[in-house]
Amino acid sequence: MVVQQPKSSDPHPFTYLFHLLPPALLLIDILHAGRLRMAGTSDLLLAALAGFWIPLALAAFLAARDRGRFLLRVRGPLLSVYTVFFCLMALELGLWAAYRAMPPAVWRPGTHVVFRPDPEVFSGVSGVAHFHVNELGLRGPTLDRAGSAYKIVAVGGSTTLSLMLDGSKTWPEQLMQEMNARQQGTRVWVGNAGVNGHTAVHHLTMLRHLTILAQADLILILCGLNDLQNTLALEGASTQAQVQKSADQYRDYLLAGAAAPFPLYRHLRLYRFARKATDWLIERASSEQRQELWDAMALRSRRAAGPVSAIPDLTSGREEYRQRLHTLAAECTRLRRRCVFLTQPTIWRSDLQADVEKLLLFGWVGPKFRPRGYVSVPELSRGMDSYNQVMLDVCRANNLECYDLAAALPKDASVFYDDAHFTENGARLVARSISRHLLAMPPFRVTAMSRRAP
Repeated sequence: MVVQQPKSSDPHPFTYLFHLLPPALLLIDILHAGRLRMAGTSDLLLAALAGFWIPLALAAFLAARDRGRFLLRVRGPLLSVYTVFFCLMALELGLWAAYRAMPPAVWRPGTHVVFRPDPEVFSGVSGVAHFHVNELGLRGPTLDRAGSAYKIVAVGGSTTLSLMLDGSKTWPEQLMQEMNARQQGTRVWVGNAGVNGHTAVHHLTMLRHLTILAQADLILILCGLNDLQNTLALEGASTQAQVQKSADQYRDYLLAGAAAPFPLYRHLRLYRFARKATDWLIERASSEQRQELWDAMALRSRRAAGPVSAIPDLTSGREEYRQRLHTLAAECTRLRRRCVFLTQPTIWRSDLQADVEKLLLFGWVGPKFRPRGYVSVPELSRGMDSYNQVMLDVCRANNLECYDLAAALPKDASVFYDDAHFTENGARLVARSISRHLLAMPPFRVTAMSRRAP
């Protein structure tokens, strides 16, 4: 029997199997991101495609009776695949050499999203909400036009971000408008660094790693709500380890220029350029619309139907919050930045009307989507007051600048569309209240006095 030796020009099985390496690495990358809860819908679709192609290609190779002939048939397509692959690799290397790494950013610079909030769900909010991200990765106007302005950055959670409000109606941007309208001696620029769900630990991460905060003249820090809610969710147990883990993940995101640390393929320069081009085309073709990140109606319904639960012991949570504020203050000192701490306003009060109580969604005890129950509004009010008192005590004991914003706002539905998120009128009152505090102090008081001097 004569065994036919393969010709030197015949393709080797390795040349076929090697083309499965990129989809295999992509699949592993996305599965790891999914395990860390960082994979989005588009990532999962890519993973499904890779997961479909790998076994299909292997099955076709293993099922071929004459693998030499099979390899000859696919040699042309494989050559095309490898040509494209190596060209993309060369282009990626060229882009890495030509462009520096993305600077730390809260949001991807240039992002523009349009929301259309339902006024039935978000009462006190009207029209279309534009979410613009400037060149610094912050929500708000560009800094370039402001030149040598007095730079203020607002740091906080969702009550600072004000996602459902148009950029011009958020309290940070209205604060800028208010301060520039009431005095002309010092031009003011305000950037919005609020992020949904952030606690004082996340704010510390920003202070340590976000470049613009080290350059700001003033940092406003509005916090307390999410620190309290985390303590409620863990039923009074320590939240530090859990919150620190979340903040560490956020640090990686921040340092990657507002890109999640996983999946890794999103850090490719080619991906970023393609994503930017796609976003631009979408914006040119039609306004992009997205729903709120969490379903307010579902959370409201869950709270309305849920049992009332006694408030957990907040002793541990308040002590952790106290230490977090001390650490934030120390970081402000290290940066030599002026920081103003703001107490957290809410609608919670002991005599809240039943129709207004239907708007609430916070206060769950246990896991957010499987709560054991919900804390009553009077107890939530006392709990929030105790956290705000911790901030006032820390400021007083350490000679920190603090403004009691919670005491300055009415607790009604004209200010809040749920527990703590501001209506358009509420954001206006917040901006007006903070501006009065800031304009009464240097450098603005000095500027005003100097302008009145003969």
